Amino acid sequence: MKRKAYIVAITGASGSIYGFRLLEELIKHDFYVYLIISKPAFKVIKNELNMFGGLDADNNFAGKTAGGGYPIYSRDIVYDEIKSKFNIDNKDKDSNRNNYEYLDEMFIEAKISSGSAADVQGMAVIPCSMGSLSRIANGISGNLIERASDVMLKERKKLVICPRETPLNDIHLKNMLSLSRAGAVILPPTPAFYNRPESIGDMINFITGKIMDSFGIENNIYKRWNPDY
Repeated sequence: MKRKAYIVAITGASGSIYGFRLLEELIKHDFYVYLIISKPAFKVIKNELNMFGGLDADNNFAGKTAGGGYPIYSRDIVYDEIKSKFNIDNKDKDSNRNNYEYLDEMFIEAKISSGSAADVQGMAVIPCSMGSLSRIANGISGNLIERASDVMLKERKKLVICPRETPLNDIHLKNMLSLSRAGAVILPPTPAFYNRPESIGDMINFITGKIMDSFGIENNIYKRWNPDY
């Protein structure tokens, strides 16, 4: 039986840790993950998580660029950095199968660009910048993140958008409303405090668990509301 899959897209907004935590949890639940990291996200990740130190001032690895000036991100570098920081391996040691696949944001011809990718159950854009949200809301498929999001909507599959901005202006709110009406779940990464979080990890797990709830995946990684608190 083919393994069910989800797409995790990390864009250039603050809160990249949420995307990696979701990647980790989906793998633990035995799902395959297609991971997309936008070019701006690499710079944010470098600043927030001290990863991808090989990026130069122009946000490239070793100054190498592909056609159109887009950077070549070595898949091995991405896998190694993620494994080093989060201990997330792209290989299952017991079965030697892949756990996830990193896809360049400009790889528009990837299989997840088509609604025929039957293994894909849903997608989360976490965190989602206002620029990415705007382009997704207006059907602009300029990269793989935007195209895969469009596919989720047209195929009536679950698309979870986690917008990271504050305060919000009218344009932000209008775009969120458009996406909500199109079938997306708007899930801002806003922590709760009724569960009495004791660490940043608890707050991250709360959002991760909420995303998984939206996907219909059973989980117990955060403390749910209990009136006896």
